[in-house]
Amino acid sequence: MSSNNSQFGEYIEFTIKKRFGIITLNRVHRSNAFDIKQFENLKKAVEYCQSDEKIRGLILTHNGTSFSTGVDLGAINGSHHEAVKYLEKTAATICKLIYNGKPAICAINGRAMGEGVVFSTCCDYRIATKETFFQMPEIFSGIFTGTGCLVLFSRIIGISWTKKMCMFAERIYAQKALEIGLIDQIVNNKEDLIKVALDKAKFLYTKNQTVLNAIKLCCNHLADKSYNEAFELEKIGSGWFEFEDKEKYLKDFREKFNY
Repeated sequence: MSSNNSQFGEYIEFTIKKRFGIITLNRVHRSNAFDIKQFENLKKAVEYCQSDEKIRGLILTHNGTSFSTGVDLGAINGSHHEAVKYLEKTAATICKLIYNGKPAICAINGRAMGEGVVFSTCCDYRIATKETFFQMPEIFSGIFTGTGCLVLFSRIIGISWTKKMCMFAERIYAQKALEIGLIDQIVNNKEDLIKVALDKAKFLYTKNQTVLNAIKLCCNHLADKSYNEAFELEKIGSGWFEFEDKEKYLKDFREKFNY
């Protein structure tokens, strides 16, 4: 099932399979780097997946040999501070939408750099080919790695590896990424990548969607709270069946995490 790709710009392909929206980055001539328009269109695609009741999750992937090389510095005037702030705000919104929304799978082949790494980290299951590597090169240009990057990385790979990536721009190859929790699975090639991603989607779309989304919210947000506070929120998650309107229940539950 395909959507009208034009609604997400010429550099994003969109299809629906296994009731998952498949968002494919296709700005191949720029190694899938993001300019402001590409950020805006990715945000639209993610919002579409989150708002359409027929879609139960999303797969974020790409064409070409780079998942993304991050922000396209050649397309952005760094001295135009308002434009930079708008870019950062849009990227941060994408992170929040993925991190707090429906189940998300990321399928990566080749280079993942900068904001490309950040968006992958927002997803719930990350699959990469053996040739994939991850790097945060912003320090070379004196750029602060914001948009939620430091929050996400320190939660998922720990403070030490966050420093290695963001302070020292250490390049992390697939096997090490698997060991530190930056990815969840390695596959041999791009064909296997998409197959495994769709297999994971097939597993998820057959399960109770209210339970899946409640589990995701709790997993992503309870670790930094006190035991008592976290347990009270977990009890709301486990009591999902008491609510007749499941969409409203999830909306209200997300708001408890300031989302």
